[in-house]
Amino acid sequence: MVSFLINNLLKNNMKSNLKMAKKAQYAATIILIGMAALFVIYTILAYPEEKARILNITIPNETNISTSPLGEGTSLIFSSGEISEIGRSSGETVFSFGMPNAYVAYPVDEKIIDDSNISLRASVLKGSISYFSADNINLENTKDVLIKLNITQLSGNPKLIVFLNGSSIFENTITNTGEINIRVSKTLLGENNPITLKVEHNGAFWTTNTLNANVKIVQEYYNPINVIDEKYISLGQTNIKGNELSISFMPTKAISDGDLIVKVNGKIIFSGKVEEGKIFTITQRFDESNIKVGDNTITFEADKGGVYNLTNVKFEFVAVTTPATNKIYSFDIPNKYLTSQNEIILGLKVDKIIKPGYIYAKLGDKGPIYYFEDSDLASGAWSYAVLDKTYLKELGNKLIVDSPNGRYRLTGLVIIAKE
Repeated sequence: MVSFLINNLLKNNMKSNLKMAKKAQYAATIILIGMAALFVIYTILAYPEEKARILNITIPNETNISTSPLGEGTSLIFSSGEISEIGRSSGETVFSFGMPNAYVAYPVDEKIIDDSNISLRASVLKGSISYFSADNINLENTKDVLIKLNITQLSGNPKLIVFLNGSSIFENTITNTGEINIRVSKTLLGENNPITLKVEHNGAFWTTNTLNANVKIVQEYYNPINVIDEKYISLGQTNIKGNELSISFMPTKAISDGDLIVKVNGKIIFSGKVEEGKIFTITQRFDESNIKVGDNTITFEADKGGVYNLTNVKFEFVAVTTPATNKIYSFDIPNKYLTSQNEIILGLKVDKIIKPGYIYAKLGDKGPIYYFEDSDLASGAWSYAVLDKTYLKELGNKLIVDSPNGRYRLTGLVIIAKE
């Protein structure tokens, strides 16, 4: 009896352990799937720099500063070429430029290539035929060919058959007068395109069917009225701010059989449909927009079939919402510079003004604060301040760099001794 109870306990314990192992296995699988999904979402949404880092792609993250930017008569004590952003932004427009209206048109127009009045009769013994053609048309710029019939008189219910290159493309019993449009796809057309209209008898054998009509053979073709409209904008170093480019407009006319294409200096930043009467905005990360200092060409283009009249065209730089951040630098200073008459100079290099404001550098936790006003800052340039030696020491100096009302990208900080 005791042996039986022990065996049962062992079996139950094994079953319980197996269930727990399976649950743990399922939980681990779910966790791995969740982590993979989060990784995919992050790599899609992350900015290019973050994607590069997470995917192990080498990107430049520092600049080489080996000599004093102040040149002769100065010595480089400390340098950092780490690329970092400081400050904050919340989606502000930091530069706006209005452009003239744009109009591009590559519409579908019609050209009549054959036009005749016909009168066809058919009896039980005999049918009636008319001949047309759509020869030597420019297929490259052709959308379709239409056979337009305006039936003006009808007797009986004749059967109408339309042939293209000997093959039937339309067959129907005609019971009413009025218009019939037969669309011939461009894919069915060649250099020569004979078209035959045939009426066959349909009804009692003693009757005669008649059909009178005006027939037009019409080429639908793309007419390049104004395919491209180019606008020009000249940007100085002080104009280029923000980290996102925005181009917006109001389409007062939009025939979207063909796409609207927008380019910046030849690079396509948008290709697609836009809705008439609704403001449309194209946004592009600044680093991917192809915009540059100097002359820029903004090109609006209509693909075949498109007609677009764009008003209230705006070109804007936006400082997208980013979390507040600062940068802390630590550095040492040889004692000889602290005990001599040398000036100790701080240099900051702003690579890009994302949102204008001002920068401050605080020396230590209780030291002085040095201000760099917006008017003194320029993209790609160094700005300087003389540090108070009273708050400097030989080892472990700390400098906090931040902007309470702007956003900047820094590519250099130097501590220099002036001889």
